[in-house]
Amino acid sequence: LLLAGVAVSLVAVEAAYAVDQSEDGVVSMPTSQNSAASKASFATLKDDTLAYSFEYPLTSTSGAALPVVLSRKPERYSSAAPLTADARQRIVCELVSLVDAVAISVSVGNPAGTLRTTKREDWTAKQLAEQVLLDRSTGRVTSGQRISLATVEDAKFVTKGDDLYCIYEHVSQGSPTMLSQSGTTYRHARAVTGARPGLDDELYLYTLNLSCPEERWEDLQEPFQKAVESFTLLPPGRDYIPPNQDPWKFF
Repeated sequence: LLLAGVAVSLVAVEAAYAVDQSEDGVVSMPTSQNSAASKASFATLKDDTLAYSFEYPLTSTSGAALPVVLSRKPERYSSAAPLTADARQRIVCELVSLVDAVAISVSVGNPAGTLRTTKREDWTAKQLAEQVLLDRSTGRVTSGQRISLATVEDAKFVTKGDDLYCIYEHVSQGSPTMLSQSGTTYRHARAVTGARPGLDDELYLYTLNLSCPEERWEDLQEPFQKAVESFTLLPPGRDYIPPNQDPWKFF
């Protein structure tokens, strides 16, 4: 899963930290702890190509190490892996901890379903969360219609400057892991979705999703919350490439 030549540092050092800058504008650096009561520590990932940044946990609330590595290096939308056959959402960045079965991903895609037929100002937080999760799902009924395999537990809009973000919590059925060999397992997640226009004002949704087995949720829910709260769509710079610029250019 490790990609050769990745110029992002994912190792926390207790002394002074150096910023690692790659040619494609990806930056990762450790940051301060969440609070005095929590032992969680974080690193920051910033991608100039799609202009977003977020913090991700290096340890859990209890201080247990979370050995997160890049499984998908941040990349432009046109070359990113589609989540489903219709490619409505694509994974533009992913980090994983195989030991803890933790997955952290950023996906980008157009609004679909009821979001496309409803004015943006009339969207509800739950409606947005459910549609994003539906577009990420590969579950289908016999008619071929896609169904969501996740249940939204909570959803709300928050403002950050002039931008509006939807933060939500969801639970889905998962596969057996080293933490649980039961035939019925669940994954708990926190996610955040922001919207920004590409070329010709075509709207795109950017979603950060952090998930873990239900058994790890109590120790990871606080770091996950800090991560989604940190997610920011940055002002586009000179290295920014809109998602719909050269949509089929893979290299």
